[in-house]
Amino acid sequence: MPVPDLLQPDLPQPEVPQPLRRVLPAARWEAVTHGQSGAQVWSSRRYVLKVAAWQGLARPLHAELLRLRWLVGRLPVPEVVGYEVTPDTEYLAVTRLPGVPLHHPDALVHPLRVTELLARALRELHALPVRDCPFNASLAVTLRQAHERVQAGLVDESDFDDERRDWTAVQVMNELLRTRPAHEDIVVTHGDACLSNLIVDGEYLSGLIDVGRLGLADRHADLALAHRDLTHTIGPDMAEHFLDVYGRGLVDARKLRYHALLDEMF
Repeated sequence: MPVPDLLQPDLPQPEVPQPLRRVLPAARWEAVTHGQSGAQVWSSRRYVLKVAAWQGLARPLHAELLRLRWLVGRLPVPEVVGYEVTPDTEYLAVTRLPGVPLHHPDALVHPLRVTELLARALRELHALPVRDCPFNASLAVTLRQAHERVQAGLVDESDFDDERRDWTAVQVMNELLRTRPAHEDIVVTHGDACLSNLIVDGEYLSGLIDVGRLGLADRHADLALAHRDLTHTIGPDMAEHFLDVYGRGLVDARKLRYHALLDEMF
């Protein structure tokens, strides 16, 4: 199994705004090259710095900031160190959780542990009281966002899964509208429940990262991404074991396919 390209120590150092320099110690930053958040991510021994361009009202790092603050005391997440915004760029600095992401080779030497940690972490997240969560990620919201992304030409059709290799974004959007589930099993979801977004320290999960899409949605929004990631990273047997550990009685195969389709738009 190839070692993922996680850190690039030789890239130029990020420009850190003066207000953040006052709260971040001088550090050697290394670029983190995994993930698809759209932000540049830099890591030091103790901190993580995210840098993202923004336009109009969309500020993805501010969305993550709000969710990190809401999760404090509910689930383990990085601590916010500072947030700054300029006319065209956002900066979010957080503490670095101990350990490595679940997709790291050091974690994947224990595939059963990785699979079961992911299942139990999602069960714990999905058990949070829905009434307490102020963030809406239901289909009413995400389908509207998907439509806006199609109209703006922001959907990367070259990154579609193999079974949709020759599809267009318009075809995916039409299929999403045609097959939209009649009922949503709403829970608090991560929104990007891939192996790279959970950190393991030894035998234990040290926390969740990249929570900018967290919100109220059907549980299959998380289950579909986790199941697909496990299938590709470890294998289909462990992906099915993940569903067993999570709770097979809660799983709807049609919704797994639907939310995998929806993720093509983001």
